[in-house]
Amino acid sequence: MFKFQDFDGKILALRAEMTAPVARIISTKLSSMPTPIRLFYVCKVFRYGQSYVEREREFWQAGVELVGNNSSEADGEILALLVSSLRKLGLKEVRLDIGHASLMKDLLKATALDEEKRDTLRSLLANRDQARLEKFMEQNNFNSKLRETLLQLTLCRRLDEVSSLSLDSPKYGKAGEHLRKLLKIKDVLADYGIENLVFFDFSLTRKIEYYTGMVFEVSVPNFGLPLGGGGRYDHLMEKFGKLKLPAIGFALEIEKCLQALTAQCFQFPEKTQTKILVASKSRKTAIEAVDIIRDAGVAALLNVTKNAKNKTIEYAKLAGMDYAVFVESSLEKPVTVYESRSNVSKRAMLKTFLQQIGGKTE
Repeated sequence: MFKFQDFDGKILALRAEMTAPVARIISTKLSSMPTPIRLFYVCKVFRYGQSYVEREREFWQAGVELVGNNSSEADGEILALLVSSLRKLGLKEVRLDIGHASLMKDLLKATALDEEKRDTLRSLLANRDQARLEKFMEQNNFNSKLRETLLQLTLCRRLDEVSSLSLDSPKYGKAGEHLRKLLKIKDVLADYGIENLVFFDFSLTRKIEYYTGMVFEVSVPNFGLPLGGGGRYDHLMEKFGKLKLPAIGFALEIEKCLQALTAQCFQFPEKTQTKILVASKSRKTAIEAVDIIRDAGVAALLNVTKNAKNKTIEYAKLAGMDYAVFVESSLEKPVTVYESRSNVSKRAMLKTFLQQIGGKTE
């Protein structure tokens, strides 16, 4: 977070993500809403980072939250929505990597390592460095069962492969239960037809403490960074009050999505809006004309100078206006329309002209 002091000496922080603010709003303002509650947001967030290459410090985030249900169906809906959102943007070959925040925590706890060595183990698991991982576990006297379990988990690439593992030992906490929940999600994803897009990554934890269950990141080929991600957080609501609701959500970084589209050679559609400069010796009539043009869904700019006609036309061209419209003392009379691109002028009734350029008129 970006943190600073106000004039009273209080510590303030810029908003680093939206999940916690949403949880606070639900706990304080929406507690009486029927569940599940589905919300979305699009806003700017601010994060401090060592490198400008990996992430801008200020960026747009778009996300959704599904609150009040902890079923595998809810998890599947969120993942399916994430995939369909990116596909509708135009991105191809979307990939989901799934892990489980509590699975990693329970197995790390079973190692009985100190925090420094746990960090080293996390790094080895994330890099899938089998040789160094085996050497590390041997140096730290891991029992054979735990050693084999960790190696198997790092080798698993699909959720199907997880089903052969047994983690029901009391030493592993609820690790076995966590794996079974992931397998239930796999069945839901099959109904959505996206199971082939999902890969298992045991080391994926998202590095945010409030995640309690499934966590995930989404990416596309030829782009070296995840576009976004999310996960299940079932105990965050209660930190803001008495309300206890499970929840899951995701957030996308909009700038990264645009960069990924560019990397995939996506052809961005040209969206242009017609712009009109309105001039008249009658201020009241000019204002009336501007209102009519804007009501028709066309951008209009009121000429506030008293320049001669040729100067007004010159300004319209320099300002990127498509047309300069000269209005008489009454809109019952035809207007003079000057087209900047063709340097051609014509006379027409204002509403007739608006219909010709695709404006919405009654």
